[in-house]
Amino acid sequence: MTIKLAVFDIDGTLAPTEDPIPAEVARQLRDLEKRGIRIVFISGRTASYLAGLARGSGIYHAWVAGENGGVIFDPASKWEKIMVSIPYHETETMKKTLLHQFHDLWFQPNQTMLTPTPKRKEQVEALHRAVLKLDPVINNGYKINIYDDCVEIMPRQNSKGKALAVIKDLFRVKSDEVIVFGNTVVDLPMKEETSQFVMIGDAGQNEEISHYEHIGIAFRELQLLR
Repeated sequence: MTIKLAVFDIDGTLAPTEDPIPAEVARQLRDLEKRGIRIVFISGRTASYLAGLARGSGIYHAWVAGENGGVIFDPASKWEKIMVSIPYHETETMKKTLLHQFHDLWFQPNQTMLTPTPKRKEQVEALHRAVLKLDPVINNGYKINIYDDCVEIMPRQNSKGKALAVIKDLFRVKSDEVIVFGNTVVDLPMKEETSQFVMIGDAGQNEEISHYEHIGIAFRELQLLR
């Protein structure tokens, strides 16, 4: 079956965290788009960040889903779908509590979830422990994701997989017309929406999932650019 959607996580998949997408990888993405394959970025970053990333990489027809699937956005038409959001008063309560304990936090400007980020990475573990004790987290069962530089608090109803399901329906594509590239367990919900799920790096290795050390190697081995 012909691939119609190529879906990518960003950090750790297309580029190391906090690094730009390498020029060669950006060129390969442009080549995929020129072949008629729709590029989709699904990440914990905001939808606006992902839209700018696509444009800066020379990809002009990408769709994006930010906040781990919480906000789906088409940069070209400005179409947007917001999934489940943490209520504003709860995000403000959690911010206030965390800022009382950690005075140098930065919060990603999200629409659906909360992403406290300490200026010093060595504080992430302590921040994670504090987040797990927050009343809104305990009372609502919010999902908690921890990374080497931040912690995410998100509605349990949202996931990258659910966002991908929405995009598939919009474009009327089947699972065997979709290929997905990720690098952490947060990407695994997308596995249910594709027959081709690929992990980049060595996280979560098992026999049921294809793994490649680098996205360039994956492109070459899967012959996507031929």
